Amino acid sequence: MDQRRPLRVLIIGQQNSFGQVLAANVRCWGYEAVLLSSTLAMLAGKGSRLAGEELEADVLLYDLDEAFRISTLMGGRDTSTLLEMNGKERWPHLRLVIALSSRSVSRFTLEQIGAVALLYKPFEMGRLQRYLRVLQRLFIASPDDEASFRATSWPAIGSTNARILVVDDDVQVAEAVQQCLVEEAGYEVVVAHDGVEALEQYLAWHPHCIVTDLIMPWMNGYQVMRCLMAGSLHTVPAFVVMSALTQFEVPLNRSYLKGNVVAYVDKPFHIDHLLAAVEQALHNVPEVTATA
Repeated sequence: MDQRRPLRVLIIGQQNSFGQVLAANVRCWGYEAVLLSSTLAMLAGKGSRLAGEELEADVLLYDLDEAFRISTLMGGRDTSTLLEMNGKERWPHLRLVIALSSRSVSRFTLEQIGAVALLYKPFEMGRLQRYLRVLQRLFIASPDDEASFRATSWPAIGSTNARILVVDDDVQVAEAVQQCLVEEAGYEVVVAHDGVEALEQYLAWHPHCIVTDLIMPWMNGYQVMRCLMAGSLHTVPAFVVMSALTQFEVPLNRSYLKGNVVAYVDKPFHIDHLLAAVEQALHNVPEVTATA
């Protein structure tokens, strides 16, 4: 029997019945939902407790529409500053943020607040359910998941039995990268076409290296990395980032990349550069050992 605790979801900024509907759906899916109806009351409070209970959450659903309203009331203070202040001071155990908005939000803003996804309102609840389902497995691993990852062995240097996950929403590019890695280096290769599918493949297949595009549906490449670094499983793959604008898209706040092996390849890629980057990434990751 699966004894995992349910994912804990904190919902703030919902001032109408939508918040209640959102919380009801989260609970219906088997997760715990904590609904804070007033961002302003949260900001005015002291400490990180509400009714004597420490505010902890695995996932924060954050309504940026409400944040913009609060920002206006507070004299135009930057939205990202508000969330950073609350995330760091009030919720030290908060892992990840999913942003909700009815207006366009820049990738820079999402990076600043640590958001791994953006849902434009109104959105289908099935999209949120898919995010939470994969984050449940990443954050609160089942005994079977733990055992499977502990049994994953790292390939010896120079071997060709490494598992490579290629993530790109351009089907032709993904197929070209897959063909290159299989025919030129003999790696085992699986393809995903969006960020959430990449996480699902990671959980199912345990790749040693992820070769990822940056701009993709559901989650971008850096958001995938952030999710994996926040997870509770014991193996984190190496990463090779492919992009036509790599030098302009490296996030300013890269704390979640510390300790990670990340190599970069410009698009359009040269086969030799790609192979060298994958080999470098694999060779620079220490061997994964079993964890009790």
